[in-house]
Amino acid sequence: MNKIFKIIGWVLGILGIILGVICLSSGGGNVDILLRYTYFLLIAAVVVLVGLVILMAAKNNPKSLIKGLLVLVGIVALVLICYAVSKGAPALSVKSQPSGSMLKLTDTVLLLTGILGIGAVAAIVFAVIRNAFTK
Repeated sequence: MNKIFKIIGWVLGILGIILGVICLSSGGGNVDILLRYTYFLLIAAVVVLVGLVILMAAKNNPKSLIKGLLVLVGIVALVLICYAVSKGAPALSVKSQPSGSMLKLTDTVLLLTGILGIGAVAAIVFAVIRNAFTK
């Protein structure tokens, strides 16, 4: 399985380098192109990660595949809710404004980052409190 992770890491790395060169050679200063590049890499990494998780779950324990799919549905619902709530406010201090859809997608990613960051801190605090009481 380590071989698969290494291969996927190399593929994503090479894809990042190729897309970076394409992005920078096409003017580089255009914020819309940079955002599209970033989102493409993010989506590629998430798709690969989800695919690997589903593959590993199906291989190790087919019954856990249902739980994994329920978690995936929950994540998709969270992303759709964040997208619906996002405003798509204009970028500050930028000469050429990205398109409205890019601004909305950027707000969605920022909102998701905040929610996941708060969730991570809450999980850490919960784990510390639980470990303090169990020891």
